[in-house]
Amino acid sequence: MSKFRGATPTKPGFSDRKVTQEPVSDNDQTVIFSFEHMRDKTGYSVNCCGSEEGAQLIARLFKLGTMTWGQINQSNRHGLGTEKIPESQISVAMPPSITKDTTLIAFRYNGKKPVVGYRQGRIFHIMWIDHDFTLYKH
Repeated sequence: MSKFRGATPTKPGFSDRKVTQEPVSDNDQTVIFSFEHMRDKTGYSVNCCGSEEGAQLIARLFKLGTMTWGQINQSNRHGLGTEKIPESQISVAMPPSITKDTTLIAFRYNGKKPVVGYRQGRIFHIMWIDHDFTLYKH
C-alpha cells in the first residue's frame, strides 16, 4: 500500500489562485513580420531582390524583430524607424487587404531602400520591397 494514498497532487490553494495579467500594449511588444499579402510578379516582391540585397533585407528584419514598436517609433525614419507613405504616392494598384483607412508605412534596409506595408497590432504586413526606388515618388 502506498504511503501517498489520499494525498492531493498540488499544494492546498495553489490551483485556486487566479493569475491575472495586465494588458500589454502593442507598442511594448516586438514586431512580427508577415509576407501573407505580398504578391509575386509585381516587381516588388522578395523574388526581385538579388542574393546580397536579400541578405541585407533579412538582417534588417531580424534587427527590427528584436525591437518593440515603441523603440521603432522613437527611431529615425531613415535609420531603424518608420515613415508614413501616402497611398496616393504608390504607383501600383492597391490590393484588397489595403482599405481606405490603412496607413502605409516604410522601413529602410540596404541604405535607404524602403519596405512598404502596414501595421496591424504588433504585426507588420510587408506588401512591397522597393529595391529600385520606383514604388512611390521619393
